Amino acid sequence: MGTTDMIISAAILGVAAWLLYRSVWKKKGHCQGCEGGCCDKK
Repeated sequence: MGTTDMIISAAILGVAAWLLYRSVWKKKGHCQGCEGGCCDKK
């Protein structure tokens, strides 16, 4: 694995971790269009 591959892998993992944090922990699992948990998840 070269330096460029490691940088690209780190960037992808960073973006994935940020999206996971934003969608799961920050909003506590609510859908993206719903700030207060008002939508029905069926």
